[in-house]
Amino acid sequence: MASLQQALSGQDGADPVRRQVLEAEIARREHDDREAAQRQYAARPQDKPLDPATAALMQAARPSLNKAGYALLFCWAALQTIYLIQFFRAGPRGVFLVEFSLLILSILLLRGSLRAAIVVRWIAAFCLVPAILSFDYLILPPLDLALRQFALAPLSSTVQLLQFVLHLLLLIYVYQWLGAAPVMAACDASGRKRRDMRIPAILGLLLGIVTTVFLVKALHGEVAAQALALAKQHYGSGYQYYVNAVGEFSSPQGDFYTAQIIVWNEQGIMQVPARWPK
Repeated sequence: MASLQQALSGQDGADPVRRQVLEAEIARREHDDREAAQRQYAARPQDKPLDPATAALMQAARPSLNKAGYALLFCWAALQTIYLIQFFRAGPRGVFLVEFSLLILSILLLRGSLRAAIVVRWIAAFCLVPAILSFDYLILPPLDLALRQFALAPLSSTVQLLQFVLHLLLLIYVYQWLGAAPVMAACDASGRKRRDMRIPAILGLLLGIVTTVFLVKALHGEVAAQALALAKQHYGSGYQYYVNAVGEFSSPQGDFYTAQIIVWNEQGIMQVPARWPK
């Protein structure tokens, strides 16, 4: 193309016939280049350069994306710290867990990915109601048991409560910033379809309700009653009892019910596992 432009501005350009040929060749090559670019953008839309207005909106959305990205990165670092502490406490049998999803999503948001912003906001809307319903662990056990647990282990109980609170606040914070006006404007300008956040919210609500109903039914069902009877038969009437988990499993020896019972009195609290055949 450069050689044709030079020829057009040189002696060949002075000849009308030759100039017409050069201009036609230049026009043909420019047309071929545009078609090749269109094919490339059709195959990889992300390679298409942004127009100045869209680029400006993308730049305006970066602070909101960065705030959400740093929040996820902080959450990832906190989780890894907790996993590391648990690993050292467990000793030789400990397993160190590495969480990659939060790290990857935070990096994508910090790089300005609108697709990641849409996905993360959808997930946050989905998880919001289940996160609120997860506080049922404060409501389901007897009040006397909750007070006794806090009295015996105030630090552990406070940390557990803070984990739930921070999880809920993180979801609200991320959802708010990824739904900010600059982010929505950048999504519209880049042709990304807005998602109806009522859909994940309703799905999360249904999941939370079903999970809570199933949990309450399981902890007050026939299997839980059998577990309470076995615990009372073993420890007597000097304790109070609460079943906080039930299940079942199969083994070469047969099928069994399992349960976890909390046994407590004024002196302390015990976690008692139970297993009996179906």
